[in-house]
Amino acid sequence: MLKRLVVFAALAVSSVAVARADSISGFFSATGVDSFTSSTLTFAPGTSVVAGAIGGTFATYLTDGNPITFAAGTIPYVQGNNVPPAIQLFSTTEAGETFGFTVTSFNADFVNNGTQGCLTGNTCLTITGMGNFTGTGAVTYTPTPAEFQFTTQYVIGQNTGTLTSFSASASATPPSIPEPASLALFGTGLVGLVGIARRKLIA
Repeated sequence: MLKRLVVFAALAVSSVAVARADSISGFFSATGVDSFTSSTLTFAPGTSVVAGAIGGTFATYLTDGNPITFAAGTIPYVQGNNVPPAIQLFSTTEAGETFGFTVTSFNADFVNNGTQGCLTGNTCLTITGMGNFTGTGAVTYTPTPAEFQFTTQYVIGQNTGTLTSFSASASATPPSIPEPASLALFGTGLVGLVGIARRKLIA
């Protein structure tokens, strides 16, 4: 029994060490051109770039103006909650690192009252959603949960589906890592278990 507990302790500590793999953190924004209808969204190829503030892991590799490749073809959606088949929404490569974002769920809505950054008199498609960032190349990062925001607008009277400009931002939040105090409590509990087992073995 004592040997089994010692083996269990070694496995548990090693699994905590694995959880400390590199995760992505930070944020960046993008701009580009797209067209949208009441149920479809299409990104114009070759128009999207990194634009604006860059922070965290992304700041190590990305710079303002770097190209971003968004998903090709038409992306269908409905107003409200959407849970599509996992698709890579966009990717960008610079300084030997490729970041990709796969969307897992999102909420789509229309704004036409001059709020949420939509100009008065315009109609905007706004999307907020969740997904995962990956990073490969110079460093291979652990897939990291992330969120994104997207808005595109057209002037009232303009035909829906006409090319419009959009802005998007995404931020990654790495999974929480156990604090040293939590690890110490975990270790103390294992020592206690070993002690109890030892007493029973001697008795």
